[in-house]
Amino acid sequence: MSEQQTPHTTILSSSAGQSALSQLSAGRRWLLSSLAIGAIIAFSPGGRTILATGLWLLAPGYLLERLLPGARLHWLLRIALWIGISASIIPLIYLWITAANGHLEGSVIIVGAILLAAGAIIAAWRDLAHLQVQPSASAWLLIGVLAITAWLRAEQIADLALPAWVDSVHHALMIRVAAETGRAPWTLTPYLPVVDMPYHWGYHVVIAAIWRTVGGELTDVMLWSGQMLNWLQSLTAAALALLCWRRPSAAVVAAAVVGCISWMPAYYVSWGRYTQLSGLLLLVALAIGWQYWLTAETRRERLVWLGLVTLVIAGLSLIHMRIFVFGGALIVAQSIVWAIRQSRSRIVAQMTQALLAGVVAIALAAPWWLLLLRRVLLPAATGAQSLTSGGSYVQLNRDLMWIGPNEWLVALALISGALGIAYRQRATTTILLWIGGLILLTNPWLVSYLCPPIGIIILLFGIIRRAWLPGGAGLLLLAINPFTVRLPFLWLLPVDIAAISLFLPLSSLIGGGAALIWPTRHRLWRISGTMILIGLCFWGADQQRAIVNPVTVLATAADRAAIAWIKDHTPPNARFLVNAAPWLPGVARGNDGGWWITPLTGRWMSTPPALFVYGDVDAAEAARRRSQQIIDFGNGQPIDLDHLITTEQIDYIYTSAAGPLQPELFADKTGYEPVFAQDGIVIYRTPVFSP
Repeated sequence: MSEQQTPHTTILSSSAGQSALSQLSAGRRWLLSSLAIGAIIAFSPGGRTILATGLWLLAPGYLLERLLPGARLHWLLRIALWIGISASIIPLIYLWITAANGHLEGSVIIVGAILLAAGAIIAAWRDLAHLQVQPSASAWLLIGVLAITAWLRAEQIADLALPAWVDSVHHALMIRVAAETGRAPWTLTPYLPVVDMPYHWGYHVVIAAIWRTVGGELTDVMLWSGQMLNWLQSLTAAALALLCWRRPSAAVVAAAVVGCISWMPAYYVSWGRYTQLSGLLLLVALAIGWQYWLTAETRRERLVWLGLVTLVIAGLSLIHMRIFVFGGALIVAQSIVWAIRQSRSRIVAQMTQALLAGVVAIALAAPWWLLLLRRVLLPAATGAQSLTSGGSYVQLNRDLMWIGPNEWLVALALISGALGIAYRQRATTTILLWIGGLILLTNPWLVSYLCPPIGIIILLFGIIRRAWLPGGAGLLLLAINPFTVRLPFLWLLPVDIAAISLFLPLSSLIGGGAALIWPTRHRLWRISGTMILIGLCFWGADQQRAIVNPVTVLATAADRAAIAWIKDHTPPNARFLVNAAPWLPGVARGNDGGWWITPLTGRWMSTPPALFVYGDVDAAEAARRRSQQIIDFGNGQPIDLDHLITTEQIDYIYTSAAGPLQPELFADKTGYEPVFAQDGIVIYRTPVFSP
């Protein structure tokens, strides 16, 4: 080919490429754009974690949902369903592999990820072949809100060396066990003497699959996947608002409240409360499936939706038992509102199907429920342990309830609720019933105050109608009063858990109220509303940029470097004495990065992750005594540290200015050799050490 022909050929090729691109549907162009952005994001470790999290949380659900019969829902509702289905399927696979005494190899997970990605891309290419609809103004606004939220979630963890607070430590250990064994992390040996642990683990196997897919540091995977889960709360909150109100504007406002304005769930990163985040994602999928099951017209549609609901119920029981109960309260509220306009025969038929679905859901998760029966319910029935609790554990923390702009959000939600009642909106009734159910579940003493007035109404009704059955029921309710019945608090449902979950129903109420009063037909009102909402998002984002509570940050960059040194320079059987501080009754915590030694290196440490309470009784008591000696030493009591080190055969001491074991205590002691020192973190090798 001559040089004179080259430019002309290049122009023709470029024109042909542009022509081919223009001939693609809008949907396929969006898909190609998304893949290009994904390829760019994949160059960073955090980006790879985000992509892997999206893959495992969306692809399985998408591939299953697209095969189901019936008309396709709004894209927001579909995405929420994909998340719920995916986050249910993965734990259920791990559950039955574990029950069959098998395990998932890392190679299987990687091949599975490749097949899922390929299958999802091919399926999306086909599904989007004829999609020519461009995003609406509401969709663009929602995308903008989600983009601001994504930037904010990344900014919030920019200064974290390791995940924050107590929960993160034992989450890391469970993820490590799940990744190494390819099984549900019920048993934590050899790291802790814990077997058949009754602690929810669905989140941990999902993150284990993500970690095996992308590799890298476990703590980085936890941080980035956790913020991805937090970001998805905005999307699923928008889906819930759309389900309730059927107005896109309600969805946009709900996403803005959850993503940028409310301090919950953004504040969850301060606790490492990743399991609750996961459960709340499934809760929205459950609400969508339940609503469409209730309103389905044909038998086939009802069976399809009931099957999806059953799957999500089973998955939710593996991921978070408290949110499992909260989900029950939500579907009860939906059912009550639905039943008002139904015949008795329809109600009986639907509720019979619901009971059967509950039985099937328990059967799907049967090995897990049997473990709970053996480790929790039977000991409670025999009096060996209690399901009730009291004291500060069940009291409302007002600082959590009114954190950030919560006073304004609650006020707006109340105003929106009043508007909804005035407009006779069924969605308002559903959400208010749900909130009332959460309040009753976490404050059971209220039942004894509510029963008498309800009993009087029913008793009067029975007398007027001369109906003995309602009259008897009214008398029974009158007998349940504060003078005769005092219901105990359940340890499973502390009131704070409900308080930090209220962002979901409150955002839906606020979104619905905004949709009811804000006129969208006039361009000036739409533009002004959009500007106000975006302004509030940036204001809220600015308030939340440093949302991580410094009190809950236990580890620094120096701690991370020390952990890396331990992993590379100490024998696997090395034993570490670490700092300790009081936490819950009978459970101590670490107060510096030394508490991450076991989850990240596998080495033994004197104060183990909090899950040790589920293990051997003697070993748990020994761990309490060790931690208490360090705490007592910090309080000025005369503790013989040399005796403790010799008795426990301690090889290394992890010291920092954050706890009782400070570097200067051992600087001049004979036989204690500093082997690592950086920015206030000093690790000493003890005289007991023997390589």
